[in-house]
Amino acid sequence: MKIFRLILILFVGGYLTYLTYSFQFQSFFGDAIIWFLLIVVGFLIFIWTILKDFKVYKVDKRIQNFALTFLCLTFISTILILEFKIQRTFNKPTLIKVFYDGDYNGTAIDFKKDGTFIFDNSAIGLNDYTYGTYEINGNKITLDRDQIDNITNLKHLKIEEKQINYQDGTKKELYLFQVDTDGKLIDRGFEYRVTIDNRK
Repeated sequence: MKIFRLILILFVGGYLTYLTYSFQFQSFFGDAIIWFLLIVVGFLIFIWTILKDFKVYKVDKRIQNFALTFLCLTFISTILILEFKIQRTFNKPTLIKVFYDGDYNGTAIDFKKDGTFIFDNSAIGLNDYTYGTYEINGNKITLDRDQIDNITNLKHLKIEEKQINYQDGTKKELYLFQVDTDGKLIDRGFEYRVTIDNRK
């Protein structure tokens, strides 16, 4: 029975750790459901293991009897640390956030105040995350790379006002455009609407 519990702990704990680690690079709706179900199963296994280890300990009085409990606590600690680091990265203060709506897919860039960015390339429930650094000078933003996933010409970006026509009139809104080294627009088809702007 102890071997069976060990196998369960290694499988559930190992898979939960792997899923938690992978969520910083990619997330899928189905994976989130599996992660939640494994959390519930893992909690039940943890309670079962504590009760079993404590029962054996009352007979043998050896600290080694809690070996599987300590193994569970190791997995729990690792998962909590990973989750804390991921949430801390995503929750850092945002300077500018932009979004490109491509119907079935979309791209968001979250420029953090500390000079890092999170590039979120999404498509029907799947999100791929890429991390990098950037420099900003006025309305001009320079990334540390020119290509992310299948999107090129990302090195140089520029924020400009764009006139949007609504039923009740026109309104100027901020958009982020891909430009060349001279600041000239490359392709107006790729325009990112500024959703958050915390610049002073």
